[in-house]
Amino acid sequence: MTKINLGRLREMCRMHDRQSALMSGLLDRALDNIFGDNFDFIPATGDVELDKLAKLYITKKMSAALASASGESDFIDIARTSLRAVWTDGDVLLAKRPDGTLLPFEADQIETPSGRSAGGNGDKQIVLGVELSGVNKHIAYYIRPRQSRGDSGMVRLDTASQRIVRRDVIFPAYRKRHNQTRGVPFLASALATFDRTNNWLDNESLAAEGNAMLGWKIKKESTVDDMGGVADNEDPSTVSTFEKVQKMEPFQVFELAMGEDLEMIGSNRPGSNFEPYLVTCCRVIGVAVGMPLELFMLDFSKTNYSSARASLGEARRGFRVWQRFAQNKICLPWYQWQISRGIAAGELPARSELYNVRFQWPRWEYIDPAKSAKGNETDMNNMVKSPQECIREQGWEPAEVADEIAEWLKMLEERGIKKQQPAPDERETTDDEDGDKDDEDSDKKDEEERNQQDG
Repeated sequence: MTKINLGRLREMCRMHDRQSALMSGLLDRALDNIFGDNFDFIPATGDVELDKLAKLYITKKMSAALASASGESDFIDIARTSLRAVWTDGDVLLAKRPDGTLLPFEADQIETPSGRSAGGNGDKQIVLGVELSGVNKHIAYYIRPRQSRGDSGMVRLDTASQRIVRRDVIFPAYRKRHNQTRGVPFLASALATFDRTNNWLDNESLAAEGNAMLGWKIKKESTVDDMGGVADNEDPSTVSTFEKVQKMEPFQVFELAMGEDLEMIGSNRPGSNFEPYLVTCCRVIGVAVGMPLELFMLDFSKTNYSSARASLGEARRGFRVWQRFAQNKICLPWYQWQISRGIAAGELPARSELYNVRFQWPRWEYIDPAKSAKGNETDMNNMVKSPQECIREQGWEPAEVADEIAEWLKMLEERGIKKQQPAPDERETTDDEDGDKDDEDSDKKDEEERNQQDG
């Protein structure tokens, strides 16, 4: 395997994210599942009024949390873009500004200043733009500014590096070793396979396009008489059966000479192995990034209920790992920083409970809502799951749901409407132990539908 340095890895990952439909779609899909459309901070101080105060304060700070050359962005945009940078670049630096916003610096801007020894002085050293103590603890970061010059794009200016101390930054990084100073792109393990697959896909598509544009073939039979001799009007040196390829323009009409025949050239690209090979490559790439084939390709046509549930379950385990990473490396440090600023400015009371917070992650749709609801009911009856946990799995905050239910019941009471009780279920349940029978029925139904489609 060819050895590639860190800078080249970043360039290749960024290029594929920018230009490849497969890679860009994979990252978008993962971020949508990790953050969703309802991510939020839920203060958990134990005091209802203090929770409301903290929620109002943090919501205001979330709306304009980042300031950069491209304008302002809210916190969700910061979190999504930062996690994407960890996947493609390995790390990203978010500098804390006095006004409470963040200023982002990409991985290639963090570098050792020119003229500074990597060994440093005394027990300190600078490695890849990071100043380390004698026990490899991060002390500060050196940022090289960049500036745009017309159509030439981003160019490096000959300016002094900026030193930013550790407490003034949020620095999420993907590391695979304990003493690793900088992060490596999460996509690096899949990059070689993906690069070859993407090139093969481009070349195969180009070959198919060229094959389809060859057009028509004009075939001319040799001119011989009935006795096998050369016709009177034919030069013996040119007697033959020949073919020539004629490029066809749209709606072109061919005029053929006597003895010529027109035959269309059949397209044989892509071949019959195109789809199996692509599927196999995508499975290998999915193993590296934790994305099942069905979700990677957005194709559930060859699955049944059980296999679809298994694929989504495996994907969601990976998404939860990245939710924890984003929570600990991006979300929680930002939240605690904003709470400290609020206390220092007198906008929040000086109470340590304000640092307690829960995170509201997205709701993941059930494959079969009825079965999932029945499972939640069984878990709650067996005291292994709480209603609050079930509500959080749906992407909502239990306290807010309880308030809405209370408001609804009060509204019904004011209007003299009685809440109807559900009718008892008189159906036998012995045939549906552990839900196995329902799963088998669903699988059989899926199989029958596919057979009908194939038929």
